[in-house]
Amino acid sequence: MLKLSQLTLAAAIVAATPFSSATLAQGTKINLGYATASDFLPAFVAKENGCFAKGGLDVTLTRVQIIGTIPPALLAGSLQIGIGTPPVLIQAVDGGLELVAVAGAARMLKANPTISLVVRQGLELKSPADFKGKKIGVPGINSVADVMFRKWLKNTGVKIEDVTFIETPFPQMSDLLKSGTVDGVTAVEPIRSRIVSSGVGTLAPDEYYVSVHPDTLLSFYVTTAQWAKANAAAVKSFRTCLTEAVASIKANPDAAKEVEKKVLGFNAPKFPSFSVDVKPDDFKFFVELSKEFGLIRKDIDVKTIVAP
Repeated sequence: MLKLSQLTLAAAIVAATPFSSATLAQGTKINLGYATASDFLPAFVAKENGCFAKGGLDVTLTRVQIIGTIPPALLAGSLQIGIGTPPVLIQAVDGGLELVAVAGAARMLKANPTISLVVRQGLELKSPADFKGKKIGVPGINSVADVMFRKWLKNTGVKIEDVTFIETPFPQMSDLLKSGTVDGVTAVEPIRSRIVSSGVGTLAPDEYYVSVHPDTLLSFYVTTAQWAKANAAAVKSFRTCLTEAVASIKANPDAAKEVEKKVLGFNAPKFPSFSVDVKPDDFKFFVELSKEFGLIRKDIDVKTIVAP
């Protein structure tokens, strides 16, 4: 349970949130698909402190094992908003799906990397060449963690085909490392720290992701263009609550950790670099990267994949 002082502050933040009466009356139902990662803590906090409800949003949090399953779930209407990463959105749009990013979740910064390669205990992978013949677990084939690792291999002169990639949901990474099914995993917080602290794996010496690029959009929230247009007020309320939640996390990190523990089951040692803003320019690097690896067949106008 949240402490009284923490609840008081949360209530004050919600009370100060600028929602219109029309928004409050809307009561938009949103099934929000999320992954086991601390990137999405602001959404958990906004649900816990009542901001979503105050903003006329009836939000249900639904854990999703593989991010790549979110686009079809959005189209089917089983999710209204889901979490996304740039390669997944870009490939979906290239495939003809009309999806748009509605808000940012977190950025990957060189000063605060939250995705790392974790190798199984006792296995020494000190240089990129050591990965030849190894099996690497990624949270989704062509996910951002996967594509950036492939780019890192390429940049360091290792042939991508010399490494086997296995789709490995975050919750299963520790067990598959321990059993030797995979030799390493691209793990995000708090999964990364949990694997290391349990003794199942150790961090690889090179922070591969930020070695490729020191500042990128890592994760965000996505929906269909049709839903975003039909629910413009709900999108605005959603963004407002995320912004307020980020401020609440900074002001009351202990309260935020309680929410993180409640939803994810454990805490990361530190928070990701939360960022609600999402701009078309955030996707330019990933469009070029997708072209480089043949993941898309045509150019993508980045202006069309971010909701107004």
